[in-house]
Amino acid sequence: MSADTWRDEVVRRGSLLVGMAAVLWAGGVAAAAVPDPAAPPVPVNERLSYKVSWMGIHCGRMTLTSFTEGEGAAVTYHIVMTARTSKFFDGVYRVRSRIESTFSPRAMATVRYHDLSREKKRVTDDLYEFDLEAGQVERTRNGERETFPIERDRVHDPLAFIYRLRRLVEEPGKDVNLVLATSHGALETVAHVDRRKRIKTPLGRREALLVVPQPEDGMLFSKSGRMEIWMGTDDERTPYKVVFDLSFGKLVAKLIDVERGPGLSPPEVDQLPGDE
Repeated sequence: MSADTWRDEVVRRGSLLVGMAAVLWAGGVAAAAVPDPAAPPVPVNERLSYKVSWMGIHCGRMTLTSFTEGEGAAVTYHIVMTARTSKFFDGVYRVRSRIESTFSPRAMATVRYHDLSREKKRVTDDLYEFDLEAGQVERTRNGERETFPIERDRVHDPLAFIYRLRRLVEEPGKDVNLVLATSHGALETVAHVDRRKRIKTPLGRREALLVVPQPEDGMLFSKSGRMEIWMGTDDERTPYKVVFDLSFGKLVAKLIDVERGPGLSPPEVDQLPGDE
């Protein structure tokens, strides 16, 4: 397998659900908050729930849960996305997925990425473990292991990329640069902070910032299209809405519920609501 192929596999399912579920995000204040340098490098202790639509039709649910494991020098931050299609879309293309990103504050990079997904009758169980000092990543699939090179340190998988942005985004005109794993390797990716606007949210109308990722290769998580993330101006830069405009239609994920506090755990995929 080529290096390009493994990179495609790392981001493919994350991209489909970051596209389908759109990887996303309540709260909001009138003025943009300056990130606290003492805060964790990604928002933690929260669970965000989203309703996802395709071309205006409800197609599924998604949750994003973040939490801390370990203490002191052993601490890591975990971001878990769970997603499922609605009852109606189950008959078209049934999806159940759990993707977990492990982010190291010492390396300021992804160190582990686990994708457990069921699409129709196909089951995927891929584990990627990053050895940044050795410049390689090991993939375990169905008990078989393969090792591939990585060209950069401080690489972010799709989930870590979005959560890291939430700590770095400030005001319109102040772009953010991060290294994103893509199908063409680890690329410098500019997140352009386009403008500020009041938008409708579950908490009423709130101030939000429009953030548009712009990878060097023009691809978004291995897909051609435009991604727009509407982040609140609250301290956590909560993502209210993500719009993913792709060749096969527009996917929109809208925030419907927020829980914050220690002890939150990601729900099992089949615990997510089907279709009301």
